[in-house]
Amino acid sequence: MDVLIKTMPQDDPVYQFLDKKRAQGKPYYVYMTAGANKFLRIYYGRVKEYLSSLPDSE
Repeated sequence: MDVLIKTMPQDDPVYQFLDKKRAQGKPYYVYMTAGANKFLRIYYGRVKEYLSSLPDSE
């Protein structure tokens, strides 16, 4: 999360979410935890999508 804040990639949905929470005045640990949760939801969604696209190994 610190890397996202330092590099500020405007097209990254996790950065946009973090920036929105900071603008709302949320405390540091609140927006960092929320950003980590959002990142994990996106990551696990992509992993699940990839694994479902693999052919069965039966």
